[in-house]
Amino acid sequence: MSGARFLSAEIDALPGAEDAIATLLIDYGVQVRAERGNRRFEVFTLAGRRDRFFVYEEYESTAAFQAHESADYCARFNQRLEPLAVGGRSRLTWLEPVE
Repeated sequence: MSGARFLSAEIDALPGAEDAIATLLIDYGVQVRAERGNRRFEVFTLAGRRDRFFVYEEYESTAAFQAHESADYCARFNQRLEPLAVGGRSRLTWLEPVE
């Protein structure tokens, strides 16, 4: 998997924003999965906590992730997320496979 990029994103919903964030992530996921270079985009909540979202993403390369970041719908997603999430954004964590 040389050059592949892996990350997780965490989002904490403000009170009452859980359903709006879930819908936003579902719609966004459809667009992200259609991107050239995207391998995976999966959304989870913490068991028993509908207000904590986790997204797992895989891209075939740094260039593929950069193309994702520069997509207009990525900016729109972040603008819509801002008033719904604690801190106004997701928290990204880059991951590396253990080989």
